[in-house]
Amino acid sequence: RKQLPVESATFDDVNFKWKTIMTGLNKVRNAKEGTHQEGLLETLNEMNVHLEEIQKSLDMYLETKRQLFPRFYFLSNDDLLEILGQSKNPH
Repeated sequence: RKQLPVESATFDDVNFKWKTIMTGLNKVRNAKEGTHQEGLLETLNEMNVHLEEIQKSLDMYLETKRQLFPRFYFLSNDDLLEILGQSKNPH
């Protein structure tokens, strides 16, 4: 979160919107009514664009770590994120 503060804030916003949408859909209990809300498709598409931007930033961040430590090239993104998340000073 500290390494990508803008992306973290954007993710928190998208996550909040997703939870709000899902809570609303759960209350409606009718798929047709729930999914034909005004602006829902546009909101979901916008959220998807934001998530793609976050993914690109995360990939670039992980690539910089791999350039600093070539042995990280042998790890998946998930494994590398776990290692970096457990480190004391990920700079």
